[in-house]
Amino acid sequence: MRRIRLLAVAAVVLAMAGWPSIGAAGLYDDDAKNATGGDLNSQDYWWAKFDDMMLDRCIKEHQPEGRIGLQLASSVKRLDDLSKQYPKDVEIQDMKKHEEEIQTKIDPNASRTSYFGPECPWEESNFAQLWVNLHWAKAAYATKDYNTALSCMQNVEQNYEIMLKPDRMKDYPADLRNWVVNSKAEADALYKQIKEKTNS
Repeated sequence: MRRIRLLAVAAVVLAMAGWPSIGAAGLYDDDAKNATGGDLNSQDYWWAKFDDMMLDRCIKEHQPEGRIGLQLASSVKRLDDLSKQYPKDVEIQDMKKHEEEIQTKIDPNASRTSYFGPECPWEESNFAQLWVNLHWAKAAYATKDYNTALSCMQNVEQNYEIMLKPDRMKDYPADLRNWVVNSKAEADALYKQIKEKTNS
C-alpha cells in the first residue's frame, strides 16, 4: 500500500512539472509594456527625470560640456533600459531622443574634470536624493506600494535634515532653494499618511 501511495505522489509531481509556468512572465508585466505616460513607480524613471531636468538647466547656464557628457553617459544608458521596459512610454522616448541629440554635440576632448557650479547641483547627492525619492514616494503611494513609499520617505527626511541646515543652500538658485523649503510641509503630510498605512 505504501509503495502504491509513493508511486501516486510521484505521478502527480511529474504531471505538475509539465504544467506551464504561469507566474514566469509576471502577472503585471503587461502594465509596464503598455504604459504610454504618466508618473511611474520606478526609481530609474525618477532618476531619468531628474537628469533630464538638470541637463536643461546646465545647458541654459553654459555649464562645462565635458561634465555634461560624463553625466549623459549613465543617463542615456538608464533611458535605454527604461525604453525597453516601457516601450510605449512617450515621455521616456522623448527624454532619450533629447539626451542622445545633446550627447552627439559634446566635444569629445572637453574636460571631464571641470565641475558644475553651485547653481547647477546635478551631482549634489543630498539634493538629488531628496528630489528623486520624494517624487518616487508620491508615485509609489498612488499605486498603494506603501512599503516602497515608506523607504523613500525615510531617505527624504534624512536629506531634508541636511539640506535645511543654515547656509546649506546659500549658493543655490532661488527656485531650487524655495522648492526644498516649500515642499517640506507636503512631504511631512505624506510621510504621516504612509506611516499610518504601514503601521510604522
